[in-house]
Amino acid sequence: MSILEMPDNTVLREALVDGTVTHPDGHKLKVVANVNPNCCSALHDIVRDRKPQLVVEIGMAYGVSTLAILSALEANGQGRLISIDPYIGWPTGRLVALNQVERAGLSERHEHWHECSYLGLARLMEKSLLADFVYIDGNHNFDYAFTDFFLSDKLIAPGGLIGFNDVGWRSVFRVIRFLQKYRRYREIDVGLGKSYRSRNALFALIRRIEGRSSDDRYFEKIDNWEPDGSCLQIPGP
Repeated sequence: MSILEMPDNTVLREALVDGTVTHPDGHKLKVVANVNPNCCSALHDIVRDRKPQLVVEIGMAYGVSTLAILSALEANGQGRLISIDPYIGWPTGRLVALNQVERAGLSERHEHWHECSYLGLARLMEKSLLADFVYIDGNHNFDYAFTDFFLSDKLIAPGGLIGFNDVGWRSVFRVIRFLQKYRRYREIDVGLGKSYRSRNALFALIRRIEGRSSDDRYFEKIDNWEPDGSCLQIPGP
């Protein structure tokens, strides 16, 4: 059954189908910066399949991916989610996202850490908490995306998962190339096709040539191996 057909996912359906979210005062807002329905379904399904105890989400926005994860945890009858998002200059986003979670009746499985991801991920390590799954959808600039991956890699044990949203961004794509070259992960097929769409036909062709599909990608950690650093290079664009 599609995530949009599930009777308990009314709030998520509103966001994905109607394109609206609800402010705590009751007025509707248009959804911006959300995970698309196909990626949302894949995210929900992999959480259902893997049954993680602790999921960490980097970047919450209006809480669309948050609800996909939480609804899967609720269906599993176990697990919790920590969402890390500083909402810099966007207090309304936080109010709406938390209201969405409350409206869906999923607050008991959820924590929002109102801070930058590099601080939140470091705090998780200080608490000696291991995540089973980290979903990276925060600041897409290379330095932030790379830091999110680097710290997430330290947070998960072999067998854990890291998922990336917006992998069509060249910055995120470079992080994945680093992962594939300098860490030991295997990519997981979650049933998403490869999409190279762009508003500009030339950009779409370039993305196809480079293999920068826009759909989410997931990687399972095989072991904790990493190189000694003597020949480490950041993959180019």
